[in-house]
Amino acid sequence: MIASCLIPFTLCLIAGLVTAGTDNRTLDGIPAPIAAIIGVCSLIWFLALCPWPVELALVLAVLVFGKAYLDKILKLG
Repeated sequence: MIASCLIPFTLCLIAGLVTAGTDNRTLDGIPAPIAAIIGVCSLIWFLALCPWPVELALVLAVLVFGKAYLDKILKLG
């Protein structure tokens, strides 16, 4: 079960790296949108396969980091 979850997660990370490392100002930027679409699809695939405690941990991590990020933004303004 864990191995079947790691495949889409790895694809999502690789697609994120390709999207972030592609220069969008030239024609070489064509792989960036394709990698972003593949990354989103593999993230959905990952969330569909992983057990619920992993999903709960991911949601909590997003909430904690989101709150810290928003606090940082609001203190600047």
